[in-house]
Amino acid sequence: MDSRRGFFTSLVALATGAGKEEKPFHPHLPGFIVENSDNCLSCTTSACKNVCEEGIIVREESTVPYLDFSRRGCTFCGECITACESDCFVAEPITSLKAEIKIGILSCLAWNKTICRSCADVCNDKAIQFIGLWNPEIDSNACTACGFCIGVCPAFTITLHPLKEST
Repeated sequence: MDSRRGFFTSLVALATGAGKEEKPFHPHLPGFIVENSDNCLSCTTSACKNVCEEGIIVREESTVPYLDFSRRGCTFCGECITACESDCFVAEPITSLKAEIKIGILSCLAWNKTICRSCADVCNDKAIQFIGLWNPEIDSNACTACGFCIGVCPAFTITLHPLKEST
């Protein structure tokens, strides 16, 4: 019985992706030019981090700055672009990230019949709509991946993922 149970457990784990160590996705700042990463790494002022009004830019040694949405989101104010002295950003203003927000319906309070509108209340883009009373869904056409919904989720079920490259 144990060998049969182990076999089916491994099939379920394979199908669901359980057991895979996923590297956390750290999104680049809006408009960041990846090809200019060397310029960014040689920066000593961290001007982009210091000017961020939301305090979501993280700068660690030997990595380019990235966004941390655990408390707040990005307003796309463009101050990081303006403050950069190392020519690491595109010139025009950016209004969205190349990422997508997902709601894990298995652990989402609203999907599990508990009244919760935390994510929808902070969404300035009105990208989170409730189907019926309980089921929040993200309108990918309206979502800018600003991340404000991530930090307010009491169940920590909203996550950010890189966009899949279309072939």
